[in-house]
Parts: sequence; C-alpha cells; structure tokens
Amino acid sequence: MHEFEGRVAIVTGAASGIGFATAARLAQEGMRVVLADIERAPLEAAVAKLEGAGHEALGVPTDVSRWDDLQELADRTLDAYGQVNVVHNNAGVVRGGRI
Repeated sequence: MHEFEGRVAIVTGAASGIGFATAARLAQEGMRVVLADIERAPLEAAVAKLEGAGHEALGVPTDVSRWDDLQELADRTLDAYGQVNVVHNNAGVVRGGRI
C-alpha cells in the first residue's frame, strides 16, 4: 500500500484499544502517526511502543471536547509534519444525564 508511505495520520483515542490498533496499523503501512488521547501516561506508553518498533510517532495530550486542545493537536501536527492526510476520530465524548 504505497499510498500510505510518508503520509501523516492523526488518531484520537489512540492510547489503547481500537485507537492504538489503528495507529499501529497505519504506522506499519509507513505513515507517520500522531496519537491523541486524554490519558497522558497511556499516551506516552503507546508512543514509546510505536517508536520502539521503529515507527515515527508523536503524542499530543488531547481532550476532544475542548476546542483549544483540538487546535493544539492541529498546530503540533502541522509544526512537526507540515501536513495531515488521514484523521481517524476514534475518541468518544460522553455526556452525563438524560438526553
């Protein structure tokens, strides 16, 4: 899948589960991955795991319910890589109370 090589992906909710699996798969295909998650320690561990496997990864602590965090995610991604080719919005936002 040569169309992924060298491109940049952002994955939210990327510290564990489906988000991490997605980030890892995209990295295996040659993409540079930006992992975003609200949980800092698991995020750092996920980035370390990908880097340890030889992949290029950047972790950005992000609460997807906060506009300022999303802007920081975009800014840090563009500062590091100059582009975004894929955004996988895996993070969920839960609202308490009745709908």
